[in-house]
Formats: sequence, C-alpha cells, structure tokens
Amino acid sequence: MSTGVWDAGQRPPEPAVGSTDARSMQRKPFRHLLAAPWFYRLGFAAGQRIPAPVLFGVADLLAAATHAICRGQVGIVQANLARLLPEASDRERARLARAIFRNYARYLVDYGRFRWAPRDGFDDVITALEGGEHLQAALKPGRGVILVTGHIGNWELGGVFFGHRGVKVNVVTLPDASRQIDAIRAGYRGQYSIRTIVLDGSPFASVEMMTALRRGEMVAMLVDRWAGSEGVPATFLGGVHYLPRGPFALSRSTGAPILPAFMVRDGASYRGIVGPPFVVEQDGFGPYAARISRTLAGVIRRYPEQWYYFVPLARMIHETSVNHPG
Repeated sequence: MSTGVWDAGQRPPEPAVGSTDARSMQRKPFRHLLAAPWFYRLGFAAGQRIPAPVLFGVADLLAAATHAICRGQVGIVQANLARLLPEASDRERARLARAIFRNYARYLVDYGRFRWAPRDGFDDVITALEGGEHLQAALKPGRGVILVTGHIGNWELGGVFFGHRGVKVNVVTLPDASRQIDAIRAGYRGQYSIRTIVLDGSPFASVEMMTALRRGEMVAMLVDRWAGSEGVPATFLGGVHYLPRGPFALSRSTGAPILPAFMVRDGASYRGIVGPPFVVEQDGFGPYAARISRTLAGVIRRYPEQWYYFVPLARMIHETSVNHPG
C-alpha cells in the first residue's frame, strides 16, 4: 500500500515518467504475505459475519506465522526500529517487530470490518481526535486541502473518516503490482464516495489533483517512501530522506493548505492526530518538508508498534545533513 509519490518542478506537479526515480518507485520490492487479494476477500466476507474478537484471534495466528516465515522482512523491520529507537535493546526491538506484524494483520481485519460499518457507527470507531482545531482551520468552505500522512496506523480509515463527514476525498496512489488489489481498494473507497487518482504516468493525474483542490475537495497521499534524489531533502531519524515535491508544488500553485494527519489504533478504537496546516508561500520547499518530517517522526516514535514500514529504511535515508533557510 504505497501512495502519493511524484516529482514536480515549480509548475503544477507532473509525474517524472521517464526518470529512473519514477520507474523505481513503481517497483514493489516487498509485499506483506497477508496483503494479497485472497486475504482482502476473506476479510470482507468474514467481517460481515464473524465477531471481531474471533477475527482478531485468527489474525494474530496468521501474523505469528508470517513473522516466522518472513525472516528477511523481520530483519528489515528490526533494522528500521534500530534507526528509530537506537537506545532500545535487541529484545525490545524484537518485541516491537512481533507487535508490528500482529497489528498489521489486525489493520487488515479492520479494513474488512469497516466495509460493513454503518455511517453513524464511526463515532464508536474513532473516539479521540488530537488537533481538532487544526482540522477546523484547514477545512474552510470552498478551499481544497492536501492531506499528507505516512505508513503509520490505519491510513485508509482517515479517508473514510472524512468521507463520512461529507468531505469529498481524492486518494492519490501508485498502481499496485496486483490489478485485483487495485480494483478491491478502488471499490472499497468508492462506497464512501472516495475517488482514486492513479499515478500511472498520465499527465492528466496532475490536472485531476489541481481540479479537485479548486473544487474545494481534499487530496490525500502517503509521502514517506520517496526514494528519488529529485525530491525535497529533510532531516529524518538522524539522517536525510526525500519527500516528493508534489504536495508542496500543489500548495504553491493553488493556495491549498497542507495538513499532516494520522489515524492510529488506541486500545479498542482509533485516535486521529492532526498537525497544524500550512500553505507553501515560497519556491524553496525545504522548510515545509522539515515540518512534515518532524511531525511524522514524532507520531512514529509515539506508536512504533504501528509503523508498517516493510522496506529497508537504509535505502531511503542518507547519512548527510541538510540546512534550510528560514
């Protein structure tokens, strides 16, 4: 599940179709064993008929099996945790890795369960909201919003949350290696009137995003897996990673605010976390990328057991420093 990566200059954002970075971002180096069409379909069917405690019990067993089988990915997760929590012991990182596999399986169960949730039932699902004032500041009538998030918690639930509240949402995504999963996700979002914009190399994707913002809609994307050097550098977990230029160029071009937001599990329910919105007002995007990176790192450190980053962080982080004016 990876979304929201493209390259843009100072003009409206366009995918860098011919670049090495754009091609590399469309390759999926790892698919979680449970992120498969059969598990999605099973989750949808079971979510309608089987009590949640039973589903979570089955998910825990499957997660334990996945943890035992995918030893290479367990090592990647533990190495990523070492970067996030260098002071943690090997035993603590091993415990967190097991929790990440378990929670990811439970995330997929929730993905299936929420398909059948009544519209008025989401108040019981999302019971806490941090930064509600930031949300109100960003969601002004007639103005679009660029929501940015990362692979932490239940990012799909965020779109559903806004869709339930009458916000028109457009989710920006790369095509998956599996067309079946693309169709499953698009259908799932569609039932909540969430539109999917696929970055398939067509220049029309950029036009769709700008048009949606000018209609006063939300454009949502994941921004934490940009591997290309053509992005915007920012300090992250003791090194430097790159964020895509797209959201900053969109904000600069349209005046739409960027809103960092996350949805994390909090006990038996979920908690929304919303950071302060900001509008990009200068061509130098570095200070804005730094704001997003700080917010993202802070949420990950609070909820490391919900950080679903199954690719080597070492590929994304460079051992250099970056200084941004302002």
